[in-house]
Amino acid sequence: MKLFSEALFKEAFDFSELEQTVTATIRLAVSNPTTLYIFLQYYTYFNGYASSVISRLASSVAMSRYLFTDPDILVIEEADRGFQISAEIMVAASDEGAYGITHRELAQLMLRTAGNYAKLSTKERNQFSQVPVWLDEIVQAVMAGYQGTPDDAISLIRSIGFHAASEMLGDREYALLDMIVRYENQEFGFDRYLKQQTTPVPIRGHRYDPWCYVVIHGKHEGSGAEARHFDHVLEALNMVVRYRAESEQQILQWVLEGYQAFVYIQQSLFREIYRECLQLIEASQIVSL
Repeated sequence: MKLFSEALFKEAFDFSELEQTVTATIRLAVSNPTTLYIFLQYYTYFNGYASSVISRLASSVAMSRYLFTDPDILVIEEADRGFQISAEIMVAASDEGAYGITHRELAQLMLRTAGNYAKLSTKERNQFSQVPVWLDEIVQAVMAGYQGTPDDAISLIRSIGFHAASEMLGDREYALLDMIVRYENQEFGFDRYLKQQTTPVPIRGHRYDPWCYVVIHGKHEGSGAEARHFDHVLEALNMVVRYRAESEQQILQWVLEGYQAFVYIQQSLFREIYRECLQLIEASQIVSL
């Protein structure tokens, strides 16, 4: 029986509480066109870094020769399994630029559409693109926690746990965003705008819907890339168990430490976005008085 599974993480963390933070933030954001734009601006900015640093983790694992070895193989060179673990991690990084368009381009299309929905000028959009100190600190923490240190087994195992949290929580984030925008607010607000005011946009010979960025990652009553990436992370973690000499309990502890580190960052991100959206809404209400 494999040690790591989705059930293990669900037993270790209170996901209903974690999702309350995410849900409250999205619901507040969609209540106003400008706050929706701010939410998407900050969220895609954060995910742009989280996606970029996955390849660093994969590289750090691959460069750690003889750190993960098959105990049944006596020849050291033949026993090295680091690159196999790296390949499972790299699936998520390679998807960011697959299928003829990068996920960053899809994010930009969605953000441009949200800006049009909010009727924001170029100047206003550029003002909102200024990165606040709190967001820069969060991004720096993501890069530090994600990439791991080559030849440092503890660091790498914690970082794979960090990656597991990113994919597992990301699947739920996108699903909740899709649920709130397209189902809770069906035929209203941004959902109505998407249906009535937008058409698929041609990019390099293909046509993409502005909401494609969300549903390609995760969706309500379905799954997307994040869920598939998480399956590959589980495979990587279970290979770590096979190819390291430490006990399962010790490896589990390191993985959960990494997972918890990402949970803290994710919760901080959504709380800060909630605070910024609330401040803008309150400020606009004062002005209207």
